[in-house]
Amino acid sequence: MKKKDYAFEAKRFIKAVGGKSNIESYLHCVTRLRLNLIDKTKVNEDEIKASSLTKGINYSQNQLQIILGSGVVEAVYEEVQKEMEVSNLSLDEKLSNDKLEDFKLQAKANKEALRNKSGFFGQIQKGMRVLGDIFVPIIPAIVAAGLAMGVAALLKQILKPSGAELNSLLWIIVDIITKTAFDSLAVLVCWSTVKRFGGNPVLGIIIGLMLVSPLLPNKGSIAAYDAQYDFIKNNISSENGMVNAYDLWDKAGLKWIGTIPDATTNLEDWALANQIAPIKLWIIPITGYQGSVLPALIIGICLAYLEKWIKSWMPKSVNMIFTPFLTIAIALLIALFFFGPILLMVEQGILIATKAILGIKYGFGTAIIAGLLQGIVITGCHQVLQGLEMQLVIDGSLPGANGADPAGSIFNAIWTASIISQGGAAMAIAIKAKDKSDKELGFSAALSTFFGITEPAIFGTNLPKVKPFIYASIGAFFGGLFAGALNVTCPGMGVTVVPGLLLYTGDWVKLLGIIGVNIIAFGSAFLLTFFLFKEGVEAKKTKLGLKFDELKAKVKFDKIKFWKNKGE
Repeated sequence: MKKKDYAFEAKRFIKAVGGKSNIESYLHCVTRLRLNLIDKTKVNEDEIKASSLTKGINYSQNQLQIILGSGVVEAVYEEVQKEMEVSNLSLDEKLSNDKLEDFKLQAKANKEALRNKSGFFGQIQKGMRVLGDIFVPIIPAIVAAGLAMGVAALLKQILKPSGAELNSLLWIIVDIITKTAFDSLAVLVCWSTVKRFGGNPVLGIIIGLMLVSPLLPNKGSIAAYDAQYDFIKNNISSENGMVNAYDLWDKAGLKWIGTIPDATTNLEDWALANQIAPIKLWIIPITGYQGSVLPALIIGICLAYLEKWIKSWMPKSVNMIFTPFLTIAIALLIALFFFGPILLMVEQGILIATKAILGIKYGFGTAIIAGLLQGIVITGCHQVLQGLEMQLVIDGSLPGANGADPAGSIFNAIWTASIISQGGAAMAIAIKAKDKSDKELGFSAALSTFFGITEPAIFGTNLPKVKPFIYASIGAFFGGLFAGALNVTCPGMGVTVVPGLLLYTGDWVKLLGIIGVNIIAFGSAFLLTFFLFKEGVEAKKTKLGLKFDELKAKVKFDKIKFWKNKGE
């Protein structure tokens, strides 16, 4: 059977409808290629029907529908997409007055292509722009959930001393509103990634839902269980004089996983009844990806390319049935049995390294962790630090030597410095931005950090631009250095920045210290970004591409190259 030349047929269809200039937009459904035309009188129907792929044509107002059949329409659409993105204009056409704007856009594309090939940093910039394409569509959901979560945390901290009931239906609804977006972050990331890389976004949603399935152990719950197990092992005893586990844990503001133990609790029985651990297949540990970003992103890319590869050899007649099934099945197996175990090993390495770095004196240990913390958040491995933070909170709640007051935990100040610094960088970008949408995104992302949420600032503004994320990390370093040098500790965890201030109200010296951490981290990140980041200025000069003098230089270069090639 002769192989179909979909590229040739796509060119035939484009030419038959009057060329690319007559196509306003294009899309496809299950069986039809749909072309929205500017002037449908230019259509050569006989030429379209002459194609061996055409099974019929239909009109819906100015939309021409070419009936191709399941499987075939997708292959043709991909070739149409490639053809529509290629410029066939000659140099003389580009230089004509009525084509100047098209040439400016082409010049911009040339500039972007040059940047993409300009070594290591150019590749980083390209990667960061891809991240921006992936995360910008889901930023509104994260911003809304982040603000709601911040407000809810603030209200809970205010109402908790009054003995208000926090387990009522109202707070259950609040938790649904605030936690759904973050617990399902892998779903959003996977959907947007698959869409960005040309796969079927619906498959991205399905695989994302599988990654956060309640049938898989929750990584955050695993970390909480491990922390509680260590705590019980160290503090519960039937002997008189040992602390009561429930009272100490409750004082730290932490929530129990499973049953609440007391001094008579048998450790082995409690561990057996409440254990939350990865599922083991031989020696391979399997967990869910709740709250993870990087694994969902990588799996989304794999899924998109896997789908394309399967389509390349799958018979068109059964493509719609077997391609989605094989894509989902293989992608899930890769996620659970390959990326999952690797991620767990990385998490354990991060946990060991964090413990070691925190031991560095004079505030440099906390400074380093604060500077690196949001980079860890990007990978999704930050959840393993939950257990470490719990242990620090518990250890800090115990009386010191000779009955000294409890020391508290410094990890909340580290989190605060790392979070608010991202807000400082986002605020600087918003102030410098000339585009209205960039301003709105920057301000809303910065606002969310005041309530302890960094995802909008990281993925919406800072990380895609690379340097602002680095400047924010430097700001976090300075904030962490201040916190470590002054030993800014508190007796709890779970809320940071503005809501987190309430954790320090029992000691006005510590309260002033955490305010200082916020100011230093935010201010240094803001100033570094505002004065050193230049993209806003460059964008103003070259909104449509190259500056006019660069445009002329480009034209001159193209002319020289043209005549040189002609002479050869």
